[in-house]
Amino acid sequence: MTAVERVPVLIVGGAVSGLTLAAFLAHHGVRCLLVERREHLSQHPRMNDIGPRTMELLRVLGLHDRVRQLDEDRESSILRVDTLAGRERDRFRMGGPAEFGGLTPEKQVWCDQDQLEPVLRDRAVELGAELRFHTELTDFEHDERQVRAELREGGTGYRSTVIADYLIACDGSGSAVREALGVGYAGPGLLALQAGILFRADLTTALRGRSFVLCLVDDLEAVNSGLRLTVLLQRNLNRWTLSVPHDPEADAALSAPRCAELIRRAVGIPDLDVEVLGVDIWQMRALLAGSFRRGRVFLVGDAAKTLPPTGGYGGNSGIDDAHNLAWKLAAVLAGTAGPGLLDSYELERKPVAQLLIEDSVVRAGMLLAGAAEGGSHQPADRPGKADICLGYRYHLGALIPEQPDNGAPTEDPRTPTGRPGTRAAHVVLARDGRELSTLDLFGSDFVLLTGSAGGSWEHAAAETAVVVHRIATSGPGLIDVHGRWAEAYGVTESGAVLVRPDGFIAWRSRSAADPPEDSLGTVLRTILAQPVSSSVR
Repeated sequence: MTAVERVPVLIVGGAVSGLTLAAFLAHHGVRCLLVERREHLSQHPRMNDIGPRTMELLRVLGLHDRVRQLDEDRESSILRVDTLAGRERDRFRMGGPAEFGGLTPEKQVWCDQDQLEPVLRDRAVELGAELRFHTELTDFEHDERQVRAELREGGTGYRSTVIADYLIACDGSGSAVREALGVGYAGPGLLALQAGILFRADLTTALRGRSFVLCLVDDLEAVNSGLRLTVLLQRNLNRWTLSVPHDPEADAALSAPRCAELIRRAVGIPDLDVEVLGVDIWQMRALLAGSFRRGRVFLVGDAAKTLPPTGGYGGNSGIDDAHNLAWKLAAVLAGTAGPGLLDSYELERKPVAQLLIEDSVVRAGMLLAGAAEGGSHQPADRPGKADICLGYRYHLGALIPEQPDNGAPTEDPRTPTGRPGTRAAHVVLARDGRELSTLDLFGSDFVLLTGSAGGSWEHAAAETAVVVHRIATSGPGLIDVHGRWAEAYGVTESGAVLVRPDGFIAWRSRSAADPPEDSLGTVLRTILAQPVSSSVR
């Protein structure tokens, strides 16, 4: 007889998105089961750019210090060379302190995916999530009440059934769950087929003291041989990746000698001693799912969209997806929100995915052209990386929008507006002589920020489950160190800003409302998709 177990949330896929979702669900007190068909975590260092927004989210999980310890600080530079040891033809920066400085308490961190995943796994388990590797989802069905999933253990063949309230597909760009749902996957499609050769070598002579994120190699022999996009990426743990175009017919098996030959050509040292660690064949694609949800089944990360690596958005956006969905699932499962709250996941995350695809494709086109023609700089008509990473906006969803709205997909995080649908800005505060960020106030509950004249809001929030923080320029409690908070959030000292558990602004009142209890209660019921007669506690 097949064993049957029940769990609120079943996660399919144990890479970055799935592990992050498991950790955030457990952080919110939701019991979840993650299954992954592979026996082990990722063995190849694919993702390596941990953006500052992701670091802010890892801060909520208490992981920012652990990940920082893995960082091998390097310049956020992109080089263009004939060979690494040869002529340097161009150099520009993307991200780093010049881009993000002062906008966040966190920094851009260089940490490879095979280093990050164990940290996420361990934290998910610490918080109470159950993870089962070498366990495959073989079939599922769903209706308006539940999801019924069939699992098979890879080692023993043992079969079991899981009944879940929700199933979350984090099973990558080739998502079997998405295909079973019949959800389309469309967009620019395949941009390039690449082979990532992971290796170790002493490149001290070729580097000449330089540090970089990636290096475009324009070696003429490689270009004339059809190797139009040759990229050298600096990794952690004294590792490097050489990414070269892959022809399945010509290079059916990339042997170690062939890999070493390509590495020596790109570096420009014919007798370089090379240790080839592995080869990862991957597709540079840009695709977007037609829907991020079907009933009780949701798509997260690469299952919902596939991005070219240009821009470094892929893994980071999957973590954003997981963070956005986790608190909403927790609220619905706890009965504090209506099921309609879950509709906001696609309303919010799909437009952001479209923005990231558009930007990544532009950057990929520049990269593909730049390897041969030199067009590698940031286009003047595109949002900067800080605008995209920290300034993306939600126009519809779990928020009370303000009008007029110009519909811009991003805002400049250097001049935050405090509008609903934007990330709550980082403002330096102090409490009991210790500095902290406004971001440290968010992560578990709805938070109401108000100023020194916001006593009425404090009384109003007492009728709800909202946590209130009053920010003043002096006195006990939270101190606005630089006098920025009211301007950054677009309110007066008697106004209030409601911030969601994911650190996004849901609503604001620029000044005191009369009566504040009615205003705040109505806002919460609307955002949480509660019936009008329900309590906001």
